[in-house]
Amino acid sequence: MDLEEALVRVCEDQRYQAKSPLEAIKALNEEVTEVLIAWLRGNQTRSREEITEALPRLLVAMRLLGLDPAAILRQKAQQVQQRQRVMCVIGNRVEVRVGEELRGSWTIWSEEDLREVHRLAEEFDCQLVHLDEEPNGESFYGYGNPPPKVSR
Repeated sequence: MDLEEALVRVCEDQRYQAKSPLEAIKALNEEVTEVLIAWLRGNQTRSREEITEALPRLLVAMRLLGLDPAAILRQKAQQVQQRQRVMCVIGNRVEVRVGEELRGSWTIWSEEDLREVHRLAEEFDCQLVHLDEEPNGESFYGYGNPPPKVSR
């Protein structure tokens, strides 16, 4: 069952029907409030149950507001992918990529430079990937221990 089919079934269910967007939003708000209350009381099981009831109410409210939940999910997933920042250490150089776009690169000359790459990756919340060899097979880390493989 795909998302569209599930959405049609949820909207047809008597429990989730609403006459207006305002009514749907109020029902959604009540469910989310119950989730929060259960969580604050330390009842994680009840909180999980309530959040599963809030999702169909969100979908119904979105539909009544004229929004397509499937299209919005695709759009948000694409935005997340486009914002993903990666610093890739390849041999003796660093490449900075945002999504599929190469934003910059520079050469690593020393262990101090490599430590600075690690610091920058952490500071700018980048995923850090180490590839120990150049495509031609030459190893860069001959002057000491290789740095740890870090993934954020």
